Amino acid sequence: MRIANSHIIFYCTLLCFAYLVISSCSTTRTVPEGDRLYTGSTVKWITDTVTKKKPADYSTLLAGMYNRIRPKPNRRFLGMPIKLWLYNLGKAPKKKGLNYLLRKKWGEPPVLLSQTKPDYTSHVLEEYLADNGYFQATVAAATKYAGKKKASINYTATPNHRYIIKSVTYLTDTSAIGKTVANAKPSSSLVTGAPYSLDSVKAERERIHAKLKEQGYYYFTPDYLLVQIDSTNKGTVDLYVKIKDNTPLLALRPYRMHDITLFPDYSLDNDSLSISGTPVKYKGIYIVDPVKRFKSSAFDRSVFLRPDSLYRLSSHNITLQRLINLGVFKFVKGQFTPIRDTSTHNILGGNPNMPGRIAPNRPDSTQPGRYVVSDNTDSSGRNFTRDTLYTRDTSGAGNYRAMVNNRISLDSGWLDAKFYLTPYKRRSLQTELRGTSKSNGYIGSELKVTAKNRNWLHSAALLEIGLRGGMEWQTGNSSTGGSNSYGLGAEVAVTFPRFISPFKGLNIRTPYVPKTRISATYELYSREDLYNLNAYTLQLQYLWQRTLFLSHVLAPISITYVLPTKTTAAYDSILTNDPSQRAAIEKQFILGSNYTITYNTQPTNRVHSFYLSGNVDISGNLAGLFVPKNDTGEKTILKNSFAQYERFTIEGRHYWKIGNGKQWVNRLLIGYGLPYGNSITLPFVKQFFTGGSSSIRAFRARTLGPGSYHNPAVDTSALLANEAGDIKLEFNTELRVHLASIFNMAAFVDAGNIWLQKDVPDKPGSKFEFNSFYKEIAVGAGLGLRIDASIVVVRLDLAMPLRIPYLPENERWVFNKIDFGDPEWRKKNLVLNIAIGYPF
Repeated sequence: MRIANSHIIFYCTLLCFAYLVISSCSTTRTVPEGDRLYTGSTVKWITDTVTKKKPADYSTLLAGMYNRIRPKPNRRFLGMPIKLWLYNLGKAPKKKGLNYLLRKKWGEPPVLLSQTKPDYTSHVLEEYLADNGYFQATVAAATKYAGKKKASINYTATPNHRYIIKSVTYLTDTSAIGKTVANAKPSSSLVTGAPYSLDSVKAERERIHAKLKEQGYYYFTPDYLLVQIDSTNKGTVDLYVKIKDNTPLLALRPYRMHDITLFPDYSLDNDSLSISGTPVKYKGIYIVDPVKRFKSSAFDRSVFLRPDSLYRLSSHNITLQRLINLGVFKFVKGQFTPIRDTSTHNILGGNPNMPGRIAPNRPDSTQPGRYVVSDNTDSSGRNFTRDTLYTRDTSGAGNYRAMVNNRISLDSGWLDAKFYLTPYKRRSLQTELRGTSKSNGYIGSELKVTAKNRNWLHSAALLEIGLRGGMEWQTGNSSTGGSNSYGLGAEVAVTFPRFISPFKGLNIRTPYVPKTRISATYELYSREDLYNLNAYTLQLQYLWQRTLFLSHVLAPISITYVLPTKTTAAYDSILTNDPSQRAAIEKQFILGSNYTITYNTQPTNRVHSFYLSGNVDISGNLAGLFVPKNDTGEKTILKNSFAQYERFTIEGRHYWKIGNGKQWVNRLLIGYGLPYGNSITLPFVKQFFTGGSSSIRAFRARTLGPGSYHNPAVDTSALLANEAGDIKLEFNTELRVHLASIFNMAAFVDAGNIWLQKDVPDKPGSKFEFNSFYKEIAVGAGLGLRIDASIVVVRLDLAMPLRIPYLPENERWVFNKIDFGDPEWRKKNLVLNIAIGYPF
């Protein structure tokens, strides 16, 4: 014990010495004479003399100030400027070679004090504080010298009083656009009593702009809105929102849709032919497809802009995203052109790379001085509402102020919309080669080949035909048990970009294409010298996404037939020691339906983001109503038993960014399965497992539980590691820290277990009991290293158990048994998990 500890002390001392030697290397060797190495800046905040406390958003303001300081000092890894050291090791390169690599590729030149501009940076920081309500802020810069060759800059911010919004007034008139802006006030981003913020002003302009875009004002932009500030009210501001006087009439006029045309075979290489041909009118839109690449019905539920309807930005965006999400087009571009003459149709031609042109005005022969712009009715024949104080546009006024002064009423304009769609290649072949390494000593590889037809039956449907094959074998000793294995699989799946159901007209108004997926799958899993397991699956799924965060998957039909073959005497001997293994390859039907709902805010990159998922899986309920029992009291289909169960899973995760490069993640998973009728337990493929690289990492996969049960043979070749349960409870907490470049580390604690619904005589302690389940919780902890290369994340997690549920009740916490110096303890308790991707 003392010898082992002395080795640890020696290595730690050696490591510290090496660190000191490296850190003593000169970082200023290449700094020119008369200059200094810039080592960074600090910001000191002088609190308000009245409130004498920092603002609630102090950390955000401080981070914003640091982000605006330029230049950034040399980068560091674990506190060491390694790139600068590498640069200093080299010399000015004369040609390619080691010096070139050190100076141009691996190294980083020193950031010099002469490159800093303290006065300019102070002005930038003052502007930033003013943008956040500190109109009288001052920032002073002072250079701090260190030694002969280093220096840093200290910025002292004196923000003084922060201005609060006292009132918000909308300066509008009684024109149509003025009323629309005034009606937008109730949900304003400018809140009285809140600190003034330039970001909130920008947000308000964007919000009003979006409101106007929903009312047909196609050419209106946020730049046409002005927010004036009156800061003469002793620490408060009055804000006045108005439309700029010089806003052109083009932006003040609401627009309606005229002709909508799709070119689904557009190509820059052949643009003249791809935009010519005979237009086909389908449900109000025109489709120009000279080579008949698509059926018109392929776009039935993708275009939300309709002729004679008011232009709406949401309909515009949904149309673009629906066309992209069909999965058959790599580029989609829309072109909107204002027109004056609605009696003609300009369908063919056009250029998506050129702006639209306004057609010349056509005089109305019945009333001199007027122009035919619209018939003043919508598609239902109802009149547009107008302000009676305003007259028709006959004065030729050119901007908003002239329109208001002369009380001019603008008629609706008209837009032609053309969408140029560039398709992917119709057919593709994809090959994937994967390698796996497991903590139980198994390694393996898998080859998957998938052929795709992106436009099957010319309906934008995706046809996938996939074949896969893989092997897994054990390396090192065989103490973990099991045998080598291989798997084969085939799948045919068709995904239609619409709901296929007996109910007509189902089309959710979202940017995301609802899909119907029909698949048939065959899988063969073979364990050498044990058994072959065949699985046939037929499934119908409906997939749709309601919002950016909320998605649904409903499988009303999911049929699986499990057929074991070629069981061997070796497997029979395993069943003698562990009869529960028989459920792993039980012959049966699984006739079910399942539904999954997922709420995920991670794409927003928020400080607090959440992932919530719920799943309901039911099997055999309808069949159980109609299929009678046989002589043995069992219900069968084609002389095969079918599973009957209800299975529920809920998973929640909370991602909290607690600082720069730091994230705290918590996860809770609850699974509950209720077998009934034909089933004593859940089917093996539906049972819950625990342990492994994405679960409780201090225990190998499928070796923990159920409950306080533990079979010692799980660590020998006498038993397969396949412990499963009907109930699962799992909690994980993990602190993730960015180190440098692509390297991250984590510290984690995992807890949980699985249980059975009913007593199993061969597995004492495996049943879930409300009054004792908490005593059977396993706990593990560890450290991890993650290499995040964006495309792939390689994860190494080293974990050890802190609480072992199968030990005697008063000995389950094992803190007092931890001994890193003992090789036997390390062998039994340290588990290295190597995996791809984050655990959750």
